[in-house]
Amino acid sequence: MITDWHVKRDSFDQGLAPELVRELWHGDPASLRWIGQDYNIVFRFEAGGRGFYLRICHTCLHPLPQARQVMRFLRFLAAENVPVGEPIASVNDEYIELLDGGYFAAAQKEAPGQPMQDFMLDRRVYESWGKSLGKLHAASRRYQPDPAIPYEFPAVQQFWRNIAPTVAGASADIQRVYAELNEYMAGLPLRDYGLIHGDYRPGNVIWDGKTARAIDFDEPNYHWYIADVCRALLELWHQPADERRKFRQAFMRGYLSEHQIDECWVSQLPYFAQHRALLMHAWDVQEGGSWGEVVKWVVERVEW
Repeated sequence: MITDWHVKRDSFDQGLAPELVRELWHGDPASLRWIGQDYNIVFRFEAGGRGFYLRICHTCLHPLPQARQVMRFLRFLAAENVPVGEPIASVNDEYIELLDGGYFAAAQKEAPGQPMQDFMLDRRVYESWGKSLGKLHAASRRYQPDPAIPYEFPAVQQFWRNIAPTVAGASADIQRVYAELNEYMAGLPLRDYGLIHGDYRPGNVIWDGKTARAIDFDEPNYHWYIADVCRALLELWHQPADERRKFRQAFMRGYLSEHQIDECWVSQLPYFAQHRALLMHAWDVQEGGSWGEVVKWVVERVEW
């Protein structure tokens, strides 16, 4: 499906990027390299011998109040020494630079290392990985969004309601799971609940051999903290149950060393995994995909 964002993304004049990095971040235009474009148009550049990333978006995808509220959260985390991709100000001392045509740009320091997805089966990284997420959540508990910015972070309940019309056109199995999870989530206490990364998948985490650093803060939302843990582990779904348990135990050792939540939430991971899987598939359908064959991780609740 071609959305307004796809049209705007593909209409952006990438020939403007070298001048942007030179004028606004004193970067070397010759170092500029296109990385990709999905929810953001991303370039890598160098300045002063260091690597940085330029991210360009449009207000039809992320309105400016949303971008500013997210940036404020990210800057807070960086100031609290949470391992994240640290944003940098432009020469105008702005963290979000407005461009012509409704586009805007931001830059951040390059996180050294490789995407965590390259280390998914290396259990030795999981304790440190969990520790990094624990630091993020511990800082998040102390964070207060700026009430002067006219954007409120959404709650997961809003996302869940929004997919109801899409689920109505799905198979009976999908509709059954949605109904079961709707009842289950409605009964959960709002304990160990707060502002989370929202897409803490391995591809959004960089591992440098010692530290796991979160990047791509596009959709922070209010959710149970265990949901970020769940997203980190979700792609291990196909591993044998005893392997999933060992990975989870290592991750939680690190996590609980930095952020205390009730350990009862670990027993709820099967529900949260199913919940996230169904959300992701519904979002795919809303963006023009199809349900296709019902994947097992949506309809089957497995132990973690």
